[in-house]
Amino acid sequence: MSKFSDLDDIIEQISEKVVRYNSHRRLFQNVFYYSKYLIDPSSFPDSFDIITDEKSFAIKVKESKLTGLKIVGVDGGVLHRELNFFDIALVRAVAVMFYYKNEKKPTVFYYPSEHPLPDILTSIEPLKQNDIDALISLWRMQKEIKCALNVIESTTPTIIILDGSVFPNVEYRQVAQNTYLSAQYARLKALYRKLYVLCQKKRVLLCGVVKDSRSAILTNKLSSILPHLTKQPEFNELLKIDYRSIIKQLRDTDLLFRVLDIRERTFHFLLSRFNNEIDKDLPDFNIYAFYIKTAEYDTPLRVEFPGLFSSINATAQKIASIILAVSTYNLEYGMPNVIVEADGRARLQEIDADLLIEEIAVRAGYSSFSIQKRRSRTPFVR
Repeated sequence: MSKFSDLDDIIEQISEKVVRYNSHRRLFQNVFYYSKYLIDPSSFPDSFDIITDEKSFAIKVKESKLTGLKIVGVDGGVLHRELNFFDIALVRAVAVMFYYKNEKKPTVFYYPSEHPLPDILTSIEPLKQNDIDALISLWRMQKEIKCALNVIESTTPTIIILDGSVFPNVEYRQVAQNTYLSAQYARLKALYRKLYVLCQKKRVLLCGVVKDSRSAILTNKLSSILPHLTKQPEFNELLKIDYRSIIKQLRDTDLLFRVLDIRERTFHFLLSRFNNEIDKDLPDFNIYAFYIKTAEYDTPLRVEFPGLFSSINATAQKIASIILAVSTYNLEYGMPNVIVEADGRARLQEIDADLLIEEIAVRAGYSSFSIQKRRSRTPFVR
């Protein structure tokens, strides 16, 4: 048998495997789609670790009226250069507020300005590559939360929408191994706690929108529930396939893209507890999450929010209705418009870092070529 025949057989086997997997996955999605109003997640035993009091897997959301609302989106941008003697980063955060005096075109405000200068941060710490990446991420998040705090202190918006998680999304075991990173992480946690307390005091809604979530938290929880659900007639079809292997390969957004209709969200569920290890006089905060589909041909957004005031159900539905109202302008892109605008204002250009390095090199008496890492200054043109 020729090598080409062997290759053809391998390709055929892979193709058949993909077709079979997609067929089973679609069956799995269809079962949940036709049962989403029949599943009562609040009835599941505590051992399944789904903490919610909502009675349906999927909940319809009505768009909020925008008149009178002040909707703020916060995003950050960062450029990092790893040089021979140190690491340098340009970090910028911008908050955009859309004030809807009526239902039509909003008045737009920028904080601290429309085009703020970035912070220039440096580190001479002997950190590994993974630690450097963590440090840059910590710097960016610190800048974003400071920006959000400044907006709330200068005005009282209806809602603050962060681009990304609403709590420090950092691998704690990694930062805990380095004293410098641990200090930066502690500073970040203090900023988040200050943000929660200030929003609670001023009754400002707070949430984070994760646009490209790779999480499988919900599908992992569902995998433990499925044996319980297969007792229902709607789930009998799943008994004919190896549904456990299917669900282990599904991310939340992959499942929910076929399960949720536009203007629907999942039930909210407890995501994490933000514990206070420093000042015991300050409260702990529960962090909740849900997924919402805001655009017909886009994957659902993951929305996270702390429980600050009112009931969790009322908070989830209010946040969902506002998110929906500012995210349904494009069939293929379902991000809130304030986040899209903040992202554009916060983004940094590569030329900004190049000019900064050139200026530093000149003042230090070096060429910019000599202070860069070898891999960045190859003399060969490719």
